[in-house]
Amino acid sequence: MMPQENFSIYASVNQQQHEELEKQNKRSRAKKSMPSRKAQKAVIEQRNLNPVLDSCS
Repeated sequence: MMPQENFSIYASVNQQQHEELEKQNKRSRAKKSMPSRKAQKAVIEQRNLNPVLDSCS
């Protein structure tokens, strides 16, 4: 476990790095890491219509 003081310092340094990368437009999220919200909603709606599909995954 990380002591609370060290965690606070780490979190603030990490946030500064993220802000710096964002200013330089070098910060981006992975495109394929997660399905889009529309895709998630479509899957949930499909499972609600046909619960059998839920047991397959």
